[in-house]
Amino acid sequence: MKQPRRILVVAPNWLGDVVMLTPLLTWLDAVRRAPGGPSLELALAVRAAWAPLFAGDPRVDELLVAERPGRHDGLRGIAAQAARWRQGRFDAALLGPPSLRAALTAALAGVDLRIGHRGDGRSLLLTSALPRAPRGTRHYALEMLDLGAALAGIARWERAALPAPEPAEARLQAMASAMTPSAERPLWALGPGTTFGPAKNWPAAPMAAFVSAAVATEGARVLLLGDAGAAPIIDELRLALPALRWTRGMDGGESALQADVIDLSGCTTLPEAVAWLGRCRAYVGNDSGLMHVAAALGIPTVGLFGSSNPDWTRPSGAFVEVVAADGFACRPCYRRTCNHPVFCLGAVEGERVLQAVQRLLAAAAGRREGSSPG
Repeated sequence: MKQPRRILVVAPNWLGDVVMLTPLLTWLDAVRRAPGGPSLELALAVRAAWAPLFAGDPRVDELLVAERPGRHDGLRGIAAQAARWRQGRFDAALLGPPSLRAALTAALAGVDLRIGHRGDGRSLLLTSALPRAPRGTRHYALEMLDLGAALAGIARWERAALPAPEPAEARLQAMASAMTPSAERPLWALGPGTTFGPAKNWPAAPMAAFVSAAVATEGARVLLLGDAGAAPIIDELRLALPALRWTRGMDGGESALQADVIDLSGCTTLPEAVAWLGRCRAYVGNDSGLMHVAAALGIPTVGLFGSSNPDWTRPSGAFVEVVAADGFACRPCYRRTCNHPVFCLGAVEGERVLQAVQRLLAAAAGRREGSSPG
């Protein structure tokens, strides 16, 4: 069999899933750099919104940007994308998205080895269709690494040449280094929204209790990050916190950091959001892309899980804690909206989340003290 040399990794559609794919990139890069490892060229196909995370990434030799929404939408978009992939003459495609679309595009591109998980009626389009256990049986990052393991088995790479991936995301660290933590009041980031739906969103009332306590007891300033879709819940949050000082946008510069709440939702690009996270002491947010970014940066991160399953998409980092409501047999339901009279995340009190942040900050401080010389 011809040894695969040019490998196309197709990134998933959601930001959090893209972050959880990165151990696969790290692993493949380590494989080719290991003594006696195979000669590989790695390309990454990724949505335009997430492409800035990989600009100049040493793990990636080529970046293929998918414009969706845009010219790669619909059937014509599939044909255009397949034509672009065909130009790359790839020997293998590792398909992160579990969609029929991804498998069809790779097949139309004439990629010989098409490796992905079964589902969405696409098994016949894959040369290696991997079984997928029920959601939460394995972490999503491990499912992505399974794609690489399948390729290694087909190519008969030596197991000794397959090192484990590094957990830290050096690219994110580099982007975050543009800003450094303030020496004054600590800045805590809060991600109040998600793209998936309200069943993953912590309601405004307990969130307001958390923000109020963070400002009053910890002297924190709270930075709101996310897209413009979070506006309705932020409006509720602001009405619930009339005594706090708010500022909106980045025009205030350093003077904005005197506010209690800094609302940057819908105001930042992804690289700007990563840079702001780089000056935060802690992050609290729903199961979303920014939660995964914060954890990968090594920021003490509290992830709030409602309809989704932390066993499947728990954030990975040195200082991470998951908070979910107890006593709800219905969760995880994976629904976009809750269909029960009592919403599970509504039962997660602000004080409980504050205590989780305090534990992580203490652990991080202990780690720093333990590593200090003398």
